[in-house]
Amino acid sequence: MNIDIETRFLKVWTMCGEIKEFYKWNNSKRSSTFGRIRPRSASGKSMAVNKSRSERKDLRISKRRFLVAAAKVSTFAKAMATSDSWPKLFTWVDYLLFALTLLVSSLVGIYHAWRGSSGSTSDYLMGGKKMPILPVALSLAASSISATTLLGAPTEVYLNGTMYVWLTVSAVLSIAAATHVYLPIFYRLKIVSANQYLEIRFNLVVRRLASVLFVVKQLLYLSIVAIGPSWALRQVTGIHTLASVGILFAVCTFYTAIGGIKAVVWTDTIQFVMMYGSIIILIIKGVYDVGGWGPVWERNYNTSRIELLNIDIDPTTPHTVWSLVIGGFFYWMSWYAVDQTTVQRFLVMKTLRKAKISMWSNLVAVCGIILLCGVVGLVMYSKYFDCDPLTAKVIDKADQIVPFFVMDVLGDFPGLPGLFVAGIFSGALSTLSSVLNAVALIVLEDFIRPVFPNMRERTATRVVKGVSFVFGVLSFSMVFLVAQIKTILDATLSFDGAMAGSILGVFTLGIFVPWANPIGAAVGMLTAFGFMMWLGLSAQIAKSSGVVHNSQTKSFSIENCPAYNESFGSLPISPNWGNSSIPDEQQAVFILLRISYLWYTVIGMLIALVLGALVSLLTNALNTVSRSIDMPAEQLRDRTVIRKLSTADENRVTGSLL
Repeated sequence: MNIDIETRFLKVWTMCGEIKEFYKWNNSKRSSTFGRIRPRSASGKSMAVNKSRSERKDLRISKRRFLVAAAKVSTFAKAMATSDSWPKLFTWVDYLLFALTLLVSSLVGIYHAWRGSSGSTSDYLMGGKKMPILPVALSLAASSISATTLLGAPTEVYLNGTMYVWLTVSAVLSIAAATHVYLPIFYRLKIVSANQYLEIRFNLVVRRLASVLFVVKQLLYLSIVAIGPSWALRQVTGIHTLASVGILFAVCTFYTAIGGIKAVVWTDTIQFVMMYGSIIILIIKGVYDVGGWGPVWERNYNTSRIELLNIDIDPTTPHTVWSLVIGGFFYWMSWYAVDQTTVQRFLVMKTLRKAKISMWSNLVAVCGIILLCGVVGLVMYSKYFDCDPLTAKVIDKADQIVPFFVMDVLGDFPGLPGLFVAGIFSGALSTLSSVLNAVALIVLEDFIRPVFPNMRERTATRVVKGVSFVFGVLSFSMVFLVAQIKTILDATLSFDGAMAGSILGVFTLGIFVPWANPIGAAVGMLTAFGFMMWLGLSAQIAKSSGVVHNSQTKSFSIENCPAYNESFGSLPISPNWGNSSIPDEQQAVFILLRISYLWYTVIGMLIALVLGALVSLLTNALNTVSRSIDMPAEQLRDRTVIRKLSTADENRVTGSLL
């Protein structure tokens, strides 16, 4: 097998840079420890300086760190000379396929901007309510999945086992609830923005508060979604993460801004087909390389990765039947029932029946992708069951395992790695374009039209395009803040679930609590949003700093990594980078920071719902008392007489019935 020298040289160069950093650290440590530069004699020779026991210990530690980095270079150098499984960089065929993906997306946007649009805002944002069922279903599925699932779900199964696939059950339950409870309300009201319901049920203030929270949520969500495929592209091309994120946002913002919802739906459809195709090709080749389905099942079963009935009631356990079904149900509900990105898709359908068909068709596609991604995770572990690249420090982040596996399995077939990475980018493009279009609609309908009600259609369309462009730039700037997240799937579900709970709560409050009023809705929504933002950020900081660990991470092995073992010799390197038991330090962490991210949406929704209902009861009671106190004597006397007459009539009717 031919070895890609350039890739391996880049890895060695990276390790050399790490040695350089350790060398700098060593010098700075010595400087800070000794407090001064070693004195020199008149002849220029350095004079001896007495060192304490702690100073000598620090020096030994720094030397040990230096030796570890040097051993890494030795490992990679040996791997460059002996390993056939080292990943390669893209070939020109891969670059061509990847570029074609971006080009096709842009051309679809140009087509709909040139011939597919009438120039009206309704056509730009709602497609004239003439979109076909299947493209809308596939577009929604592509937006639901995103690159987060394509990269994060296989990694989740690789690290923690198959419990993740229970999300398909919660998806079925949530779509059933959304299609029979929430969606018919939006259709009967004939609204464009989902938040218009909040104005009808409460008032304009509640509607605009929900719109602001939606925009903030999507701003953070898009930056996380964009960073994942950029890591993948960097793994296989060497392109800097910020450069690839810039390319992603530039292409997506371009075709979304000029083509509108039609461009979004049709590009999503094309991108969804690419996602499915790339995953299936990867599974087929991966299973073939490990010797069939038998080794895949056996190796995963022997390490307890085939796990489907974890019924632990501890809320800090990340994945259990309860957290995945109950917590997953409310997470999916926040997406399918009240999120503008989803509601907009169904409102472009001409009838409610077609919207429901599109919703259930989307379910089949989403569950299929989740299951296929789970299979990818099992196949990955069956290949690396005795030489985990993360433990062996071949890769730096858990989310790099999928692109590493892609280049390892498909690297000898020019074009196939490019196809898979194009599929990952397609997932990111579909999500970004859907959110950009939804945010543009929210800003227009909830903030601009109320101020300029007589705005012309063409002017409104230009404003919406400008909003899409500005929001794309803002989302790109947020990438700098999320670059340190631990794993992309955890971070996405944590932040999105935490912030979505407050919005789901206020809609649920309006539908199911008849006494709810605007004050209760606003207080409940803002309190839930603020608390869950704190919880989501604090939990991610704790995970990134290593204070909180995943207690479900399975065991790993590096016993068949000869270059790694020989290079490190007797250095005490643990083969398990994850720990199956929770350390004492983690037990001391505040329990809310350790709670499973799947419960975030439930917590946020309950805060908004319960607090909103209680505040509404209290304010309604205070308003009743205030009106009674301020009521004129004549009106109060009349109401007393009426109440007595009504009571006498009721007693008469009751007596006749008895």
